[in-house]
Amino acid sequence: MTTDFRQRFVFDELDIRGCIVCLSDTCEAIQATHHYPPNIAKLLNEFALAATLLRDSIKLDGSVTIQLRTQSAISLMMADCIADRRVRAIAEYSSEELASGSDIALNRLGEGAVLAITITPEEGERYQSIVPIENARLATCLADYFKRSEQLPSLFSFHSNHENALGIALHALPMNKVTDIAQTEAHFERLDALITTLTTEEALSLSARDILTLLFHQESCRLFDAHPVEFGCVCSAEKSLDAVRSLGLNSVNELIHEQQSEGNDTVVIDCHFCFQRYEFNFEQIRGLFI
Repeated sequence: MTTDFRQRFVFDELDIRGCIVCLSDTCEAIQATHHYPPNIAKLLNEFALAATLLRDSIKLDGSVTIQLRTQSAISLMMADCIADRRVRAIAEYSSEELASGSDIALNRLGEGAVLAITITPEEGERYQSIVPIENARLATCLADYFKRSEQLPSLFSFHSNHENALGIALHALPMNKVTDIAQTEAHFERLDALITTLTTEEALSLSARDILTLLFHQESCRLFDAHPVEFGCVCSAEKSLDAVRSLGLNSVNELIHEQQSEGNDTVVIDCHFCFQRYEFNFEQIRGLFI
């Protein structure tokens, strides 16, 4: 089985379903393009987990993006997962301002910090939700967001290091098997408590089946087939040209003049996610405005 996968599970006697995501090669690919410091890499891998688990939870075709913007040392952290479960992630930060070696607490990134989830369906308009940043950990922020929303509650647990990441999500279902609200809430709280007992060492070394057996050995829990997840970018020459077109004619003319003054005969656009390079001659660029 591939090292990177998402795998759903369900509790036979409870109105709760879950999903477990393991990322290894994906984390390696994300880190290989930028060589992030350990604390940035750890958090960025959690963002990749979050995007994959959130994408799994929606019922429409499209992509899910989770993005953090701040006025602190971390100006941007972003991950997205598209319909075929390709994942990519990127961070922009100031190494001079970033405290090395320490875990990054989201609720200490300043008043201007914004955490958002964007869903882009293949058909229809995209929509965005703002996630309150009142907790240090991304998993807790997401659980708090679902608790405040009108949706059924969800829980998240993330474990990561520089090279590997594992995430678990639990989602409450409409009451069917257990019809007492108090009992339903008690069951959810109990599973939450069990998930917190999982150590990072266990999470990053055990199989999905072994993790679920370790956590929920007293429950009747069924694990479904695993589906592969992989690092992948959605950049293309067409999208790069669209980005150039969005600058407007005046800005593009200035860009061409700048390149000519430097002795270049093309405009080069690099993808920050995967470092794919696209080169366009000036006639191609000018043709965008004809």
